[in-house]
Amino acid sequence: MENHSKTIRDSIHGNIKIEGIFLELLDAPEIQRLHNVKQLGLTHLVFPGAHHTRLEHSLGAYKMACKASEMLKLDEDERELVICAALLHDIGHGPFSHTLESILRNSLNVNHVDLTERLLFGEYEIFDSREKNFINSKSVHEILSKNNINRRQVANIIKGKMAERPYLSQLLDSSIDVDQLDYLIRDAYYTGVAYGMIDIERFLQTLIINDGQLAIVRKGVGVVENILMARTLMYSSVYFHKTVRIAELMLSKSIEMMPDVKPFDFFKMTDAELVNDLKNKGPYQNEIITYLKYRILFKQAFILTHPNLDEQKKEIIKDFENVNIRKEKEEEIEDTLNIPYGHVIIDAPYTELHQTEPRIDKTDIKIIDKNEQKSIDEFTPVAGAVRSRLIPDWIIMIVTDEKYRDVLSKKVEKILFS
Repeated sequence: MENHSKTIRDSIHGNIKIEGIFLELLDAPEIQRLHNVKQLGLTHLVFPGAHHTRLEHSLGAYKMACKASEMLKLDEDERELVICAALLHDIGHGPFSHTLESILRNSLNVNHVDLTERLLFGEYEIFDSREKNFINSKSVHEILSKNNINRRQVANIIKGKMAERPYLSQLLDSSIDVDQLDYLIRDAYYTGVAYGMIDIERFLQTLIINDGQLAIVRKGVGVVENILMARTLMYSSVYFHKTVRIAELMLSKSIEMMPDVKPFDFFKMTDAELVNDLKNKGPYQNEIITYLKYRILFKQAFILTHPNLDEQKKEIIKDFENVNIRKEKEEEIEDTLNIPYGHVIIDAPYTELHQTEPRIDKTDIKIIDKNEQKSIDEFTPVAGAVRSRLIPDWIIMIVTDEKYRDVLSKKVEKILFS
């Protein structure tokens, strides 16, 4: 049988060659849908170049997994598993990527990784009944089964649970992995910030397997420092930029305000489909989508940072991580100040951030020095600094439509902590 291949030109990695089963997977509807899901959600409202997609990132992770597998001299079966996992790891993402994931988690206690696993096993479909008749390409689970790829092992690698060969999971889900390497340099490139300059080749050259775990030889400490700092700065300056966060809160609120919302239904959509659907759901949803379309964003009316909190306030704010308590307080503020429902949003982001990206402050990287395994902390203070840095810099933020900003900013603290 002829071995077909395709070369895709990528803005970050140059030519990416795809062949064999990976070419089949590329044509699967679960992958092709990612053409229409922005990698960074609504970040383009602050960084206008950030229109790149989850498909681009998936191809980048694929390329990075190919390079890492080659450097580590993985056997063919391991290589196939890791590269499949890298290419497929984001197929469960809903529209606007991480922006709406908290709704899925609060409603059904699942996230995009859980949906990815369901897609791998054919337990969930990303197309609706009206589309199904037009789709001729095989789904991901069919392609994996046909090629005798162990779907459980692919899922375990994506979820970081490959216990028998942990280095395979660590390639995709660890303190530094191919997923992060691609999204850091890609997101920095498209947002135009200077934080994603990483010497990937140097990192891969210093990557080894030691006692079944991924590790770095001592000469790679410098590039590890670079990666950890890039990750921290991207989160504080881009991913949790206040204005980006406000736009994301507005979109999430428009869905929360629908009494009959079904998370699985909107999670199958693309960005454009969700926007179109919301415009027709009701006056409030139409208002918010119009605001986002023309970049008329809510404004910060109140903020508390970590140093400004006493223990009593910390306890009250922690309660706002419960979505029902948060909604009750938002409605209390709106009723008290005569603000229309849906126009006060409380953001207590710490738990959500760490659920969305549990790797944000991970630095458990092993360094091999003269055949001894040591901690990264023995070589650099950067890892400790990363762990101690608070992201975002607010513990609570309240936003509202600009016309209610003044009254809210003057009176909300008393209502909030009463």
